[in-house]
Amino acid sequence: MSRRLRVALLAALAFAWLSLIALSAAAPNAAAQGLSTNTPRPTRTPTLGALPTNTPRLVRTPTLSLSSTPTPIPEPTLPILGTYVTPVVLPPTAIPLAAPLPEYPEGDDILTILLLGSDTTERNLTQRTDVIVVVVINRSAGSVSMLHLPRDLYVYAPNDTMRKLNTVADQGIKMYGAGGGSRLLKETLQYNFGIKVDFYARVGFTEFQEIIEALGGLTISVDCGIQGNRLKAPNLDIYDPESYEVYTLNIGRHTLDPYMALWYVRARGSSSDIDRGRRQLEVLTAIWRQARSAGLLTQATVLVPELLKIVETDMSAADLLGLVPLALSLEPANVQQIVLQQNVHFRQWYTTDTGTFTWLPNAEAMREAVQNLFTPPTRNRLSGENPRVAVAAANVLSGYDQVAADRLAAEGFRVMMLGTEGAVNRSYTALYDYTGGAMPQSLEIIRRVLRISEQLVISEPNPNAPYDFRVDMGHDYYQSCLYRLPESAPAEGNGE
Repeated sequence: MSRRLRVALLAALAFAWLSLIALSAAAPNAAAQGLSTNTPRPTRTPTLGALPTNTPRLVRTPTLSLSSTPTPIPEPTLPILGTYVTPVVLPPTAIPLAAPLPEYPEGDDILTILLLGSDTTERNLTQRTDVIVVVVINRSAGSVSMLHLPRDLYVYAPNDTMRKLNTVADQGIKMYGAGGGSRLLKETLQYNFGIKVDFYARVGFTEFQEIIEALGGLTISVDCGIQGNRLKAPNLDIYDPESYEVYTLNIGRHTLDPYMALWYVRARGSSSDIDRGRRQLEVLTAIWRQARSAGLLTQATVLVPELLKIVETDMSAADLLGLVPLALSLEPANVQQIVLQQNVHFRQWYTTDTGTFTWLPNAEAMREAVQNLFTPPTRNRLSGENPRVAVAAANVLSGYDQVAADRLAAEGFRVMMLGTEGAVNRSYTALYDYTGGAMPQSLEIIRRVLRISEQLVISEPNPNAPYDFRVDMGHDYYQSCLYRLPESAPAEGNGE
């Protein structure tokens, strides 16, 4: 079996069994060059506490409208719902009550997989889990939903204490030994967010770059330019500031080589950890599309055993093969990406003991996000408006119509590409509304994600129009968004 075929399967199954790739996205520079910075630590092996069995199921509530005004931090409390031990040292904020499970139709066949990326490539070593993606497969509805959980969320680790989410796996290995990291993470997600995980998978940066190489590069739509420090050449000294240069990846359709693809999912120096999470979900979707279009999924039966030698997971070959039919038949409209928002789902907070930066979750908003995660996209998106959007190129040379189409598809719109058909050659982007105002939420989402001002929305009610909205993408889109690297940014390590 050729090495290329083996690696190709990694790409082929990347989305089929919920994508393994962007998991290396936040590895630090040392790890990104294959240097492990961790050493084994002593472990002990107590038994994990049981989750409460009488947790109520969530009744879905209307969309939240939350204020960004800071609210007082509750005083620490000792009682904990369930059978968990009281922390030896009182945590700096209250331990939350256990979250309810989400609600979904009883007959739905649902599988939940936790995708992890850590700062080491070696198994069962103490490690930070800097990329955490939850993927929910609904085989009954033929859909896949993905949720990126920021690494700085401040959560309760059962039988331990309050801590950052990215330190839970490390603590689980210290407490319970080999395999304890994923076990404690699973229990932490169920306690804090009501997410019951069936399986987990973890890969490193090396597999990520091999996947991109096997695909012949990663083709991605960049809808907001980003700046970051990158190595002038991949073989340069990562600790020498002179090895780096400031690089700008502008808005447009790009095909990235393995090094730049890794840079793209890691960079956050000019944007944020939240935006990086959104990019990681987009990359997972892009890999699935490329793997399927290249026909790589059909090799799964032969190559799954090779995959299991590379990836750390508690899934079996049968589990993996069972997901391939869905990956082959999955429609883009049935792929949902959920990105949490600051001051809605969580807010910035510094612990009162050591002043550590964290994100403090908003329990109500998180319950709504988790409910959306377990609700198939066809029942969940755009308040049921289900609009059709045509995208045209007012400036054919820019290629921004393809970028806009990909961005709108990620939001759940049914998109039709028109090319230059009917478009006026002009510099600015215009949005035509043919619904007569009948789909206000969809209109607002299009405006927001494509950064179109109200002055450039043209109302032309037409009940016979073949689509509900039309966007003519102009050259001004190039200037509408760029995450610039701060002047004070360090010369190395951007995004780590």
